[in-house]
Amino acid sequence: MQTKVQRLSVMGVRLKDYSVRESMRRINTYLNNDKCNTIDFVTRDLLLNAAGSEELKKNIEDMDMTLMTTADILTAGGIESYYREKEIESNLFLKGLFRKLAKEKRKLFLLSDNADKMKMLKDGLNRFSDELIIAGEYINEEKPGGDDGVVNDINSVLPDFVLLNISSPAAEDFVSSNRARINAKVIMIVRDVSLKTTEDGKIKKGGIGAFFVRRFFHSAVANYERKRAE
Repeated sequence: MQTKVQRLSVMGVRLKDYSVRESMRRINTYLNNDKCNTIDFVTRDLLLNAAGSEELKKNIEDMDMTLMTTADILTAGGIESYYREKEIESNLFLKGLFRKLAKEKRKLFLLSDNADKMKMLKDGLNRFSDELIIAGEYINEEKPGGDDGVVNDINSVLPDFVLLNISSPAAEDFVSSNRARINAKVIMIVRDVSLKTTEDGKIKKGGIGAFFVRRFFHSAVANYERKRAE
Protein backbone atom coordinates (compact mmCIF):
# COMPACT_ATOMS: atom_id res chain seq x y z
CA MET A 1 0.00 0.00 0.00
CA GLN A 2 1.34 3.45 -0.92
CA THR A 3 2.30 5.57 2.11
CA LYS A 4 0.38 8.85 2.21
CA VAL A 5 3.17 10.97 3.71
CA GLN A 6 6.88 10.19 3.86
CA ARG A 7 9.40 12.26 5.79
CA LEU A 8 12.90 12.74 4.42
CA SER A 9 15.95 14.92 4.86
CA VAL A 10 18.21 15.99 2.00
CA MET A 11 21.42 17.86 2.86
CA GLY A 12 19.89 18.92 6.15
CA VAL A 13 16.60 20.18 4.66
CA ARG A 14 13.62 18.42 6.21
CA LEU A 15 10.89 17.62 3.70
CA LYS A 16 7.61 15.78 3.49
CA ASP A 17 6.60 13.92 0.35
CA TYR A 18 2.92 13.32 -0.35
CA SER A 19 1.26 10.83 -2.66
CA VAL A 20 -0.99 12.41 -5.29
CA ARG A 21 -4.09 11.14 -3.51
CA GLU A 22 -2.98 12.68 -0.22
CA SER A 23 -1.93 15.91 -1.96
CA MET A 24 -5.35 16.29 -3.56
CA ARG A 25 -7.06 15.55 -0.24
CA ARG A 26 -5.05 18.36 1.31
CA ILE A 27 -5.85 20.70 -1.59
CA ASN A 28 -9.52 20.16 -0.91
CA THR A 29 -8.93 21.07 2.74
CA TYR A 30 -6.89 24.15 1.79
CA LEU A 31 -9.60 25.41 -0.55
CA ASN A 32 -12.16 25.22 2.22
CA ASN A 33 -10.36 26.42 5.33
CA ASP A 34 -9.90 29.96 6.60
CA LYS A 35 -6.16 30.50 6.18
CA CYS A 36 -3.63 30.97 3.39
CA ASN A 37 -1.83 27.67 2.78
CA THR A 38 1.53 27.33 1.04
CA ILE A 39 3.07 24.81 -1.38
CA ASP A 40 6.61 24.64 -2.75
CA PHE A 41 7.82 22.49 -5.64
CA VAL A 42 11.30 21.33 -4.62
CA THR A 43 14.07 21.10 -7.21
CA ARG A 44 17.68 19.95 -7.01
CA ASP A 45 18.86 23.56 -7.44
CA LEU A 46 16.63 24.69 -4.56
CA LEU A 47 18.12 22.09 -2.23
CA LEU A 48 21.67 22.94 -3.28
CA ASN A 49 21.00 26.59 -2.43
CA ALA A 50 19.21 25.75 0.82
CA ALA A 51 22.16 23.65 2.02
CA GLY A 52 24.11 26.90 2.36
CA SER A 53 21.31 29.15 3.65
CA GLU A 54 19.57 28.69 6.99
CA GLU A 55 16.92 31.26 6.02
CA LEU A 56 15.99 29.48 2.80
CA LYS A 57 16.06 26.12 4.57
CA LYS A 58 13.62 27.39 7.21
CA ASN A 59 11.31 28.94 4.61
CA ILE A 60 11.11 25.62 2.75
CA GLU A 61 10.49 23.65 5.92
CA ASP A 62 7.74 26.09 6.96
CA MET A 63 5.68 25.37 3.83
CA ASP A 64 2.41 23.52 4.42
CA MET A 65 3.27 21.13 1.59
CA THR A 66 6.44 20.29 -0.33
CA LEU A 67 6.35 18.38 -3.61
CA MET A 68 9.36 16.87 -5.38
CA THR A 69 9.98 17.74 -9.03
CA THR A 70 12.26 14.75 -9.64
CA ALA A 71 12.26 11.27 -8.17
CA ASP A 72 15.99 11.29 -7.41
CA ILE A 73 15.31 13.80 -4.60
CA LEU A 74 13.37 11.02 -2.87
CA THR A 75 16.27 8.63 -3.46
CA ALA A 76 18.69 11.19 -1.98
CA GLY A 77 16.47 11.24 1.11
CA GLY A 78 16.53 7.45 1.42
CA ILE A 79 13.13 6.75 -0.14
CA GLU A 80 12.74 4.22 -2.94
CA SER A 81 9.24 4.17 -4.40
CA TYR A 82 8.47 3.07 -7.94
CA TYR A 83 4.87 4.26 -7.44
CA ARG A 84 5.90 7.80 -6.45
CA GLU A 85 8.53 7.92 -9.18
CA LYS A 86 5.85 7.32 -11.80
CA GLU A 87 3.52 9.86 -10.20
CA ILE A 88 6.24 12.51 -10.33
CA GLU A 89 7.36 11.74 -13.89
CA SER A 90 3.74 11.76 -15.08
CA ASN A 91 3.02 15.11 -13.39
CA LEU A 92 -0.12 13.57 -11.92
CA PHE A 93 -0.51 16.14 -9.17
CA LEU A 94 -0.60 19.15 -11.49
CA LYS A 95 -2.90 17.33 -13.90
CA GLY A 96 -5.36 16.62 -11.10
CA LEU A 97 -4.99 20.05 -9.53
CA PHE A 98 -5.64 22.10 -12.65
CA ARG A 99 -8.50 19.82 -13.67
CA LYS A 100 -10.08 20.48 -10.25
CA LEU A 101 -9.49 24.23 -10.37
CA ALA A 102 -11.02 24.47 -13.85
CA LYS A 103 -14.02 22.31 -12.95
CA GLU A 104 -14.75 24.30 -9.78
CA LYS A 105 -14.16 27.62 -11.61
CA ARG A 106 -11.55 28.71 -9.10
CA LYS A 107 -9.79 32.04 -9.69
CA LEU A 108 -6.01 32.12 -10.25
CA PHE A 109 -3.52 34.95 -9.87
CA LEU A 110 -0.15 34.65 -11.64
CA LEU A 111 3.14 36.17 -10.48
CA SER A 112 6.38 36.05 -12.49
CA ASP A 113 9.76 37.79 -12.63
CA ASN A 114 9.44 38.96 -16.24
CA ALA A 115 7.36 38.72 -19.41
CA ASP A 116 9.18 35.63 -20.70
CA LYS A 117 8.54 33.68 -17.49
CA MET A 118 4.92 34.84 -17.48
CA LYS A 119 4.48 33.53 -21.02
CA MET A 120 6.06 30.22 -20.01
CA LEU A 121 3.68 30.02 -17.05
CA LYS A 122 0.61 30.74 -19.17
CA ASP A 123 1.69 28.35 -21.92
CA GLY A 124 2.30 25.67 -19.32
CA LEU A 125 -1.13 26.17 -17.77
CA ASN A 126 -2.79 26.00 -21.18
CA ARG A 127 -1.22 22.59 -21.79
CA PHE A 128 -3.00 21.35 -18.69
CA SER A 129 -6.32 23.12 -19.28
CA ASP A 130 -7.67 25.95 -21.43
CA GLU A 131 -10.55 26.50 -19.02
CA LEU A 132 -8.59 27.93 -16.09
CA ILE A 133 -9.77 31.35 -14.89
CA ILE A 134 -6.89 33.85 -14.71
CA ALA A 135 -8.26 36.67 -12.54
CA GLY A 136 -5.06 38.72 -12.44
CA GLU A 137 -1.33 38.78 -13.01
CA TYR A 138 1.74 40.68 -11.88
CA ILE A 139 5.17 40.92 -13.53
CA ASN A 140 7.82 42.16 -11.10
CA GLU A 141 9.97 43.63 -13.87
CA GLU A 142 7.12 45.76 -15.21
CA LYS A 143 5.59 46.82 -11.87
CA PRO A 144 8.40 47.63 -9.46
CA GLY A 145 6.04 48.18 -6.55
CA GLY A 146 7.69 45.75 -4.18
CA ASP A 147 5.77 43.31 -2.02
CA ASP A 148 3.09 45.88 -1.17
CA GLY A 149 2.24 46.33 -4.85
CA VAL A 150 2.00 42.58 -5.41
CA VAL A 151 -0.13 42.00 -2.31
CA ASN A 152 -2.49 44.86 -3.21
CA ASP A 153 -3.00 43.49 -6.73
CA ILE A 154 -3.63 39.98 -5.42
CA ASN A 155 -6.10 41.11 -2.78
CA SER A 156 -7.98 43.26 -5.28
CA VAL A 157 -9.23 40.14 -7.09
CA LEU A 158 -9.51 37.72 -4.11
CA PRO A 159 -8.14 34.67 -5.97
CA ASP A 160 -8.38 31.11 -4.73
CA PHE A 161 -4.90 30.21 -5.96
CA VAL A 162 -1.76 32.32 -6.37
CA LEU A 163 0.86 30.75 -8.67
CA LEU A 164 4.42 32.03 -8.31
CA ASN A 165 6.94 31.38 -11.06
CA ILE A 166 9.75 33.52 -9.67
CA SER A 167 13.32 32.68 -8.76
CA SER A 168 14.40 31.29 -5.41
CA PRO A 169 15.13 32.34 -2.74
CA ALA A 170 12.95 35.37 -3.63
CA ALA A 171 9.90 33.12 -4.04
CA GLU A 172 10.23 31.59 -0.58
CA ASP A 173 11.05 35.00 0.95
CA PHE A 174 7.88 36.45 -0.56
CA VAL A 175 5.70 33.64 0.74
CA SER A 176 7.22 33.73 4.22
CA SER A 177 6.92 37.52 4.52
CA ASN A 178 3.45 37.97 3.02
CA ARG A 179 1.28 34.88 3.49
CA ALA A 180 -0.48 36.49 6.47
CA ARG A 181 -1.43 39.51 4.32
CA ILE A 182 -2.69 37.67 1.26
CA ASN A 183 -6.39 36.95 0.84
CA ALA A 184 -6.10 33.68 -1.06
CA LYS A 185 -6.63 30.04 -0.19
CA VAL A 186 -3.32 28.77 -1.54
CA ILE A 187 0.04 30.19 -2.64
CA MET A 188 2.02 27.72 -4.75
CA ILE A 189 5.58 28.12 -6.04
CA VAL A 190 5.71 26.26 -9.36
CA ARG A 191 8.90 25.51 -11.29
CA ASP A 192 9.81 25.66 -14.95
CA VAL A 193 10.57 21.94 -14.95
CA SER A 194 6.94 21.12 -14.10
CA LEU A 195 5.60 23.43 -16.81
CA LYS A 196 7.75 22.10 -19.67
CA THR A 197 5.67 19.07 -20.48
CA THR A 198 5.06 16.63 -23.30
CA GLU A 199 1.72 16.60 -25.13
CA ASP A 200 0.28 14.19 -22.56
CA GLY A 201 1.41 16.36 -19.63
CA LYS A 202 4.44 14.36 -18.53
CA ILE A 203 7.60 16.17 -17.43
CA LYS A 204 10.08 16.47 -20.28
CA LYS A 205 13.46 14.83 -19.88
CA GLY A 206 16.16 17.45 -19.39
CA GLY A 207 19.05 17.98 -21.80
CA ILE A 208 22.77 18.20 -21.15
CA GLY A 209 22.29 21.01 -18.61
CA ALA A 210 19.95 18.89 -16.51
CA PHE A 211 22.42 16.00 -16.74
CA PHE A 212 25.21 18.08 -15.17
CA VAL A 213 22.89 19.48 -12.47
CA ARG A 214 21.82 15.94 -11.63
CA ARG A 215 25.43 14.77 -11.34
CA PHE A 216 26.41 17.77 -9.22
CA PHE A 217 23.38 17.23 -6.96
CA HIS A 218 24.19 13.56 -6.42
CA SER A 219 27.82 14.42 -5.67
CA ALA A 220 26.79 17.14 -3.20
CA VAL A 221 24.43 14.78 -1.38
CA ALA A 222 27.15 12.11 -1.16
CA ASN A 223 29.66 14.65 0.20
CA TYR A 224 27.14 15.88 2.77
CA GLU A 225 26.40 12.38 4.00
CA ARG A 226 30.09 11.49 4.13
CA LYS A 227 30.93 14.55 6.27
CA ARG A 228 27.94 13.89 8.51
CA ALA A 229 29.20 10.36 9.15
CA GLU A 230 32.73 11.48 10.09
